[in-house]
Amino acid sequence: MPQRSQHFAVLASPGWVALLVAWSLLGGTAWAQATVVQAPIGGHSLLLPNRVVCGPASEGWTVGEDSRSVRPPRAGSERVGQPVTLQVAPAASGCSGTQETLTLVATGAFPEVEPASVLLAADEGRLELRGRGLAGAQVFWPGPTRDARMEHETCLDTGPSETPQPCALPVRRGVPADVSLFLLPAGARFGEGVLTFNASGRRLESSELQLRPSRVILSSVLPGVPALDLSTGEGRLALPHPEAIASVDCGPARCELNEGGVSVRAVPGLVTSLGLRVRLVPRVFVSRGEALDSSASAVLQLLHCPVELVSGPPLRSAEDMRVVVRVDPRCASEARTFHWRANGEPAGVTQVVREEEATFVLLRVGRLGADRLTLTATRSEVDPTVIATTAADTITAPYPRASLELPGFGKIDFIPTNREADLSVASPGERARLVPLSVEGAYSVRTEQGRFRVRGDENNSGFVPLRFGYRVEGLPQALRSVDLAVVYERTQRALREASVPAQLSASAESEEPLIEFLCADKDGNPQRIHPGKPTRIPFDARDSCRIIIHRERLRPEDGLQEIILEVEVTSASGSAREAARVNERMVLQPGGEPRTFWLKNVLEQFDRIVVRVSHIVDESRYLLAAPSSRASLPSVQWAATVEGSRLRLYATATIPSGLYRLNQPTGQLTLNFGLLSRLTLLDEQGKEGLFGLEMGLMGVGLVQTGGLLNDYPPTLAAVAGLGIRVPLGGGSTGGQAALSIHAWGAYEFREAYFIKTTDGSIGREVGRWALIFGPSISLGNIGMNL
Repeated sequence: MPQRSQHFAVLASPGWVALLVAWSLLGGTAWAQATVVQAPIGGHSLLLPNRVVCGPASEGWTVGEDSRSVRPPRAGSERVGQPVTLQVAPAASGCSGTQETLTLVATGAFPEVEPASVLLAADEGRLELRGRGLAGAQVFWPGPTRDARMEHETCLDTGPSETPQPCALPVRRGVPADVSLFLLPAGARFGEGVLTFNASGRRLESSELQLRPSRVILSSVLPGVPALDLSTGEGRLALPHPEAIASVDCGPARCELNEGGVSVRAVPGLVTSLGLRVRLVPRVFVSRGEALDSSASAVLQLLHCPVELVSGPPLRSAEDMRVVVRVDPRCASEARTFHWRANGEPAGVTQVVREEEATFVLLRVGRLGADRLTLTATRSEVDPTVIATTAADTITAPYPRASLELPGFGKIDFIPTNREADLSVASPGERARLVPLSVEGAYSVRTEQGRFRVRGDENNSGFVPLRFGYRVEGLPQALRSVDLAVVYERTQRALREASVPAQLSASAESEEPLIEFLCADKDGNPQRIHPGKPTRIPFDARDSCRIIIHRERLRPEDGLQEIILEVEVTSASGSAREAARVNERMVLQPGGEPRTFWLKNVLEQFDRIVVRVSHIVDESRYLLAAPSSRASLPSVQWAATVEGSRLRLYATATIPSGLYRLNQPTGQLTLNFGLLSRLTLLDEQGKEGLFGLEMGLMGVGLVQTGGLLNDYPPTLAAVAGLGIRVPLGGGSTGGQAALSIHAWGAYEFREAYFIKTTDGSIGREVGRWALIFGPSISLGNIGMNL
């Protein structure tokens, strides 16, 4: 494949034709306008008339002794195409202050082309040639307009330069058959102000650079619709390549070549068709499959009713395709009776609309498979005389690019059956738009404030593509809402519910909650427990607590709800009642009877009930607006405590670690153990108070360890007094262990004990009443609330 290069601008105020004239000039005028001088590497010196070189050259270029000539580099392929700036002046005296420069460009060697090998397939956009030294050779041709840039392509290196090699270049499709092609060597420039020299130092004229095809092949020289409009008395037939026509003949009528086509006059009145034959200029041929012909002919249908396709390019492979044709006012009254055909097949007239002076006909042409649509109209099915025709290229039907969105939840990829979704679709092109259409039994579409809203059929499921009507702007008011075609999405969308996480509790006082937690009050009437607010319930009402799930309050547009119900009951000591635990996952469907869950195993005072209901985080079910929404799904929690007494009497085992006897004899009593009964106050949560009255039996001083009470006898004592108790691991009445500090009065059940004097004699007897103080560890809590 040839390599595409940059285009060079042509200063074409007089056009590229004027450029050729300028190139044909010799002498001072051409040199005065020259800004670039180019010659092949290894060439002879170039004389610069009317110019003097004012400085040395570089990049291999040398300046002659007379300062009026330059010589290209002798070698160096890397210098090909590199510009070298040279200061020049009209005379040597002007070099001191000159600002004039000249650009030198070294090019590759001039290629040698076999003239008979040059072939131009204009309509296919292909140029073929063969020769030596084509690697890097460039072919230039004018752009599509007079002031456009010159276009060019470059031959790739296809083999050794010693043998002829082919080169195939892409050109713009549809270039004129007489397009001017110019062949230049590698690295060369083309444009106004560029002078080109050959290897001998001779300046080349434009005609010497021109590449003349030996054959020009055209795909067609006659219009695609063989029809001629004679409604004004004179017909004009536009030709795709009028420059390729040498002569034209149309039988009994008078035909003349003019700019862009053929003019037809003096057509006999009774003639309904006209034969047209054209001959091509030399070296131009029209292809007929594998054969080439220098002439072409066609039979033109003579039309007396101009028509125009105004609904834009017809769609190829679209369902139920329709087109709108504008009929000239002179034959508008007969438009409804015309017999229309589309590519030879009957086309039905769906609607005829008159607006001001024009008449518009809506035709149903069905599914189109060809690249071109040709519409013809005859007076009737019996009379085959063609009175109107028009044609247009078809385009591929657009594939809709649509998106569905639920407000507040973002885009979705399915059609919801329980609520409406906003539907938007991208424009298919200029003047055209796509309008969603309802599909009976699948989904419906409505418009609200300029937005499309779609909702699936709740009694259906499966997959369906969205269907759209193709409409075109600029048609008469009566036809603007007509679907000219029906197109479908390329993907199938599921029909299913859109599950939106519903609020589980009431968001306002007037609303009814979806889930309620009820318990009886002291009068036996049900009371609603408010979420997030701790509540106390009577002890006698502990068996009346229940959770009610109101499925009848669930809105259909919220869809299925997947929730988890958790119930935990803990005693005052903090231990969980496993028999009361509930952990149930359920799916709620809108409608149906309320569902009730009764709480069980709420047994004792100060039992704490915690109920939690939350949505299960499942993105396949729920629509979540953002990843952060996973943690903010609606949930609700209730907490209630069973009422109880404010006073508790219980028994506990205690192990004082080191009781201290305060009265004589004083000292520490080692290894103590006993049972206590304790009377204490409880708070609203059943938590035990810090202080309590204590009474019990205690074995004290069970082990003698020396010290002041070395010979004090172990004894059983009845104790009573005050204690400070701090539960370990919790502050409830049910704590199994606690750290206490006691201050007791004790009566000791022991034998008589006498205090010894300093000389070892027996002194007075110690009384059995004593004051004891010290810490202990208590275990167990067996008792009752009073």
